[in-house]
Amino acid sequence: MIWSRTAAVLLAVNSLLLCGCPNKPAANNKSNVASFRGQEVELVAPASFQLPAVWEVALQEWMNQSGATVRWTEYDPQSDSLVQKLADPIPVGGRVILFPLRELSVIDRHLAPLPSGAGIDFNDLFKGLRDRVISRNRSPVAIPIAAPEFLCYYRADLLRKAGLKPPETWDDYQVLLDSLDKWAPGLTAVEPLAADSRAALLFARSLAYVKHPENYSVWFDLESGQPVLETPGFQAAVESASHAWKKMPPSISELTPLQARHQILEGKAALAIGAEPTMAAKDIVRAESIEIGVCRLPGSRRVYNTNSKRWDSIPASGVHGPTLSGFDGWAIGVGSTDSGKSADAALNLLGSLAGDQFESNWASLPKTPCRESQVTTAASWHESGLTLEEASKSVDAAALTLRDNQVVADLPIPKSAQFRQATNEVIARLLKDELDATAAVHQLQVDFTAIVKEIGADTIRANYRRGLGLPALNSPEITK
Repeated sequence: MIWSRTAAVLLAVNSLLLCGCPNKPAANNKSNVASFRGQEVELVAPASFQLPAVWEVALQEWMNQSGATVRWTEYDPQSDSLVQKLADPIPVGGRVILFPLRELSVIDRHLAPLPSGAGIDFNDLFKGLRDRVISRNRSPVAIPIAAPEFLCYYRADLLRKAGLKPPETWDDYQVLLDSLDKWAPGLTAVEPLAADSRAALLFARSLAYVKHPENYSVWFDLESGQPVLETPGFQAAVESASHAWKKMPPSISELTPLQARHQILEGKAALAIGAEPTMAAKDIVRAESIEIGVCRLPGSRRVYNTNSKRWDSIPASGVHGPTLSGFDGWAIGVGSTDSGKSADAALNLLGSLAGDQFESNWASLPKTPCRESQVTTAASWHESGLTLEEASKSVDAAALTLRDNQVVADLPIPKSAQFRQATNEVIARLLKDELDATAAVHQLQVDFTAIVKEIGADTIRANYRRGLGLPALNSPEITK
């Protein structure tokens, strides 16, 4: 059991060397292009990305080399059912799908396992992101393009002047909040509690208390499929969050992760939880003469073990802080044929788009660092309002969290939106002081139980186990 973050990094590096994932393919995918003359590949993508224009040159080059053609199917992620579009027959050349990372558990049965030699070095992907988020049955089924996660931003200049340090634990974070008027007079602290991010934020905060390394599960019992939220771990997490939010302005209920981040840049906040932009940030007004620090979310020095039903303390100087991933971002994969495999032409196109030419193909598109090879260049991808040094620290923080083998995929089940909505409503009542922490945790348990009853506990169990890479025990599955 590794608790130390330094040790975790060493373990991650060692694991990358010993990983059992597919070996690195040939460096130049184009040299291995087979003849796919006469085959058609369907490319399914969001209409808002305008990819037929963005990728016109890249796709024309690929078609000239391969002899295949590309047919576009565009959709609106906000209103269209991606599952329905993927139910259509797959062309002979196969199907390539660009989709919201949050939808992976909805469409994963339409995706084929990605074999070695697909033009992608799977060992280059951050280990935790690869193994815990985009894999099924221990095989990657998609390539992450953008996987933003929550980070902690702070006024490094003010902390240094006051002789204080960035928070390592949520207790440290609360101490900074409680003394804000002393080390950052006139400034505030903010977290992103807008409707679309508040559930993910609460879950991200909770993992330090509820995701024990000995426990696979966070939200549901692996044997019964029933929710397991009414525990001392979630109780401590909600108490910590509620205590912090009471120190913040009411406007946090409307802030997105980017807006919370902007509060730091604009010199209005001294401490914030936010996320890095996936594209060039617009309309940023940075305050003069400020220095911003970026680190991973705080953790905890104790974690609740649901197996033994007791709190376990973290060894001295260690901090336990698993990362939530998959609540936002994008990924790309290949459609599964009737045989359960992928078509070679589609695989080749995937390698062409997301392999060696990734940075040129995605230059104007949403992306965040998801690979070891991107760590040295990602800081300069977008105009983010941070200095190059600050942006490099944000990349390092993101890489550190996504290498961790304790990464947790955000509610990896179909129909997860129902559970998020229930969580949103409970947080809204918590912010209005209609519920205290104990009542909030109880209400979450009640609401999740009602949703599980509606869907079916066996169905939840099967899909949750699949999302965690465990056998489904021949239980029913959600297909829509």
